Amino acid sequence: MNFGRVLLLPFALIVLMAAAPAGAAQPCSPYSRPIKIDFKVLSPTPSYNNRLTIQGIHNMFRSLADQPLLARERALGLTYAETAYGAEAHSSATTVKGGGYCVYLTGLDLEFGFKRMEVYVAAEFEPGTCEYKSVLDHENQHVAVHRTVLRDFAPRFRAEVERVLRAQAPVYTRDAQAGMDQALAAVDNGMSGMLGQFQKLVAVGNAPLDSPTNYEAIGRLCENWNTAVPRQ
Repeated sequence: MNFGRVLLLPFALIVLMAAAPAGAAQPCSPYSRPIKIDFKVLSPTPSYNNRLTIQGIHNMFRSLADQPLLARERALGLTYAETAYGAEAHSSATTVKGGGYCVYLTGLDLEFGFKRMEVYVAAEFEPGTCEYKSVLDHENQHVAVHRTVLRDFAPRFRAEVERVLRAQAPVYTRDAQAGMDQALAAVDNGMSGMLGQFQKLVAVGNAPLDSPTNYEAIGRLCENWNTAVPRQ
């Protein structure tokens, strides 16, 4: 018997080539004012689903994660949390004598947290039964872990964004739009480590819930697992 959890971190970092020739002198003046930040933490209310069968949940597990455990264990429940990280930049550009632009970020609209959170309890368990309540309680504990880690980590994430922006240098480029893309890519690259830390903390927080000892304890709470769950 397996009560499951999956965390996805679907983000991509795009590194653009610098527009200025290698070794060229930087014609841009340093930033004269801080970059404004609009920081939004996303913590959605989970949706609940009791329509997928055990096999359906198992199939979802296999499609969402690459973990050996998932290939051999039956999942009776699943908490699916999709990590969200998005940044939209505002910029200004000044022309440079001799050609080109100096591009400065003026603001950053940033979202961090979870794009969506979905909780599944296998359709074999009728709402109100001991088995349904036990699986649902287990999945809600995973929800609580996700929310707690996000609550505690979000201030650290914002502080790192502010540090990255303080170190941001203007971009000299022949194409103003490409310069803004390059400046935003530098922010994304600077935050990649924090995103990895966030994923690890969520995994560490969830690990005790997914231990064999905890599964055995949950199994002792009810008497009808064998009749509710078809044997394979």
